[in-house]
Amino acid sequence: MRHHARVAGFETHGLRVARVGVDCVDVDRMIRFWSRALGYEVARRGGDTAELRHPASAGPKLLLRQVRKLSPARNRLQLDLYAVDAERVAGWLATLGAKRVRRLESNGASTEAGYLLADPEGNEFRVITAGPAAFTRPFV
Repeated sequence: MRHHARVAGFETHGLRVARVGVDCVDVDRMIRFWSRALGYEVARRGGDTAELRHPASAGPKLLLRQVRKLSPARNRLQLDLYAVDAERVAGWLATLGAKRVRRLESNGASTEAGYLLADPEGNEFRVITAGPAAFTRPFV
């Protein structure tokens, strides 16, 4: 485990892909597709979202988000990145060309603290403060 933390902390600039979000019109249909395609299982299902994960917690989670209709003007795919320190990482990413869209405040289980950023072409992604423990354990 120590080697894994060293690799994640230093060789990836303290970032880890935690979750990939996908907008979809029919969440149940997408659950059937992605669970078969990836061998993932439903980790959480509630309202208009479902979160799928690998049975052994290997790799990032897949978050399916229901939308009324798909819009080409909006991101349909969003990366959520874990960082030991989202403030520091957001600043570093800004030097690479990312733009801060807004600060994310934690409101319990549904939203984690960090930043919503946009890459140089405007694709939004989140950098979430997860602390060092996020790099020394499997994806949970």
